[in-house]
Amino acid sequence: MDSASDFFGGDTSGGAAPDSGGANVESSLLLTELSDAKARIDKLESLNAALLARASKLEKTNESFADEREKAAAKMTNLQLELRMAKMEAEHAARSARDRESSLAEMQLEIDLVTKSAMDANVRAAVGEEAAKTVQTDKEYVKELEIKVTALQEWALAAAEAKRVAQERAARLEEKIRDLTEVDEDGGLSGGKLGSTSAGNERRLWSQHSSLVVGAGLVGSRVHVLGDAILEPNESVVLRWKFDLTPTDTDIVFSILKGRWEQVKKSSQLKSADAIIRDRTVLGGAAGEATGAFAVKNACTLVWSNEKSWVRPKTVKYTVEAFAIM
Repeated sequence: MDSASDFFGGDTSGGAAPDSGGANVESSLLLTELSDAKARIDKLESLNAALLARASKLEKTNESFADEREKAAAKMTNLQLELRMAKMEAEHAARSARDRESSLAEMQLEIDLVTKSAMDANVRAAVGEEAAKTVQTDKEYVKELEIKVTALQEWALAAAEAKRVAQERAARLEEKIRDLTEVDEDGGLSGGKLGSTSAGNERRLWSQHSSLVVGAGLVGSRVHVLGDAILEPNESVVLRWKFDLTPTDTDIVFSILKGRWEQVKKSSQLKSADAIIRDRTVLGGAAGEATGAFAVKNACTLVWSNEKSWVRPKTVKYTVEAFAIM
C-alpha cells in the first residue's frame, strides 16, 4: 500500500477532493440549465395559450364575417332579381307605348283619308246641286262620313289617353329602376297608397287609382291584391269601387271576379270564374261595394268588357279601396 501511494505521488485520499468539486460544479450547471429550461417552457406555454386564444377569437371573427358575406350576397342576388324584373316591366311598357303610337299613327291616317273623302263628297255635292236626288244622296253620304269622322276622332282621343297612361307607367317604372340601381340600404320599394285611416267601425286598408283604355271589341282587366293587411278576428274586408267613362255618354259591361284573372282576351273565358258581380251594364260615374272579393288567393279582378262596341274605344278611370269592417 505504501508503495502504491508512493507511486501515485502521495496520499490517495488527497487526490479525490478535486473530483468531488467538479461533480458539484457540474450539478450546479445542470440545475441552472434545468431552471432555464423550465422558464423557457413556462414562457412557451404562456405564448401557446395566448396564440390559442387569439386563434379562437380569429375563428369566431372569420365565422361572423362569413355569415355577413353570405347575407350580403343573398341580398345582392335579390336586388339583382328585382332590378331585372323592373327592367323587363319597363321594356314591356316601352313596347306597349310603341304599339300604341303606331296604332295612333294608323288612326290618324284613317282620319285624314276619311276627311279627304268628306271634302271630296262636299265638292261633289256643290257641283251636283242641279240634281236633287244626287244632292240628297251626297248629303246622306256626308252625314255618314261625319259620323265616322266623329267616331275616329273619339278613337284617337282614347288612343292619346292610352299613350299618356303608358307614359306615366313607364315613368314610374324608370323611377323604380333608378331606386333599385342605387341599391337602397332599406331594400324596400315604394308601394301604393296603403293606409290605415279609420272612421267609426271601419278601417281603410289601401286606396288605388288608375286608368285603362278598352279597345273596341276587347276586354280590359285589373288585378288587385289585398296585400299584407292584418285583420282582427271580427273584421271582414269590403271592396269599394267607382269609375268614370270617356266618352261620357256610353256604358260598359262590368264584372268583379274572385282570384287572379290576368290577360283576359274574351269574356267567354270568365264563365268558370267565381264572380261577385257578373256582366252588369253600367254608365260612367258608377260606384258600389262588395264583400268577399278577396276570398280566393287573397286577390280579386275587375273586368270591363267593350265587346258590344266595334267602333268606339272607351277610357276607364277608376278608384278601388279596401276597408276592414267590424
